[in-house]
Amino acid sequence: MDLATKIFKAVANERRVKIIRILGKKGEMTVNSIANELNLSTPSVSKHLLKLENVGLLKKRQTSKWIYYSINLDKNKRLNFAILKICKKSR
Repeated sequence: MDLATKIFKAVANERRVKIIRILGKKGEMTVNSIANELNLSTPSVSKHLLKLENVGLLKKRQTSKWIYYSINLDKNKRLNFAILKICKKSR
């Protein structure tokens, strides 16, 4: 499966899109903070974060006590390239 397909599958879920939007607006956040913002359980948010991290849309930074998630801007450049590649193939 190519990168674009993996990414589109990951963001095909409304909750994951909301997570991306929240992180885009607020920056780095913990799982608990995201769960509170969305009124979801921490385990549910953790599963969504893992899927987004696995395709490289998110990155994490761990301190001694907390893990902070943020948007992976480097991967977004790759996503833009993948979208352009798809558009060129459809011409």
